[in-house]
Amino acid sequence: MRELARRYAEACYGLCPETERFDAAARFLLDSAPLREALENPAVDWREKEKVLLRLPLWDRVPQLLNFFRLLVKKSRMALLPEIAEAYRSLDLEARNTAVCRMRCARVPDEARQEQLKAALCRLHRRDAVLLEITVDPDLLGGFVLNIDGVTYDRSVRGRLQDMARRLQERRLI
Repeated sequence: MRELARRYAEACYGLCPETERFDAAARFLLDSAPLREALENPAVDWREKEKVLLRLPLWDRVPQLLNFFRLLVKKSRMALLPEIAEAYRSLDLEARNTAVCRMRCARVPDEARQEQLKAALCRLHRRDAVLLEITVDPDLLGGFVLNIDGVTYDRSVRGRLQDMARRLQERRLI
């Protein structure tokens, strides 16, 4: 992530910590390909882009958010919006002492197991909450791999087989 995107995210978060509204506006702008293309196009004058922004139904009761997006348009920084949105989300999670845990697993665990895992990760990483982002990866054969706060926990069958093969190879060399 670029430093510039992080700084924009910090400024926006300071002005408008209403995460739901920012997410909705960013998602709306990012999900509409023609709108996004027009707002990012350097050939379109920033005043025309601003007129488009003013017509969108996103700014109810949050003029700071409209002003933020107007600034992005004026400075030709709309292409940074995906990175800004990611940094904004990180700031919000950090403010709530919440971590994102990316989980790859052979099959999705049931709700009870997910809650146990979240509770254990909260204790281990001293967090108030953990959000699981689950991806199914049949290549793991069984078990799971977790990535949270820069730490990887590999409890997959594939990982254990690789570890066993590595240890056997080390014994052969001795």
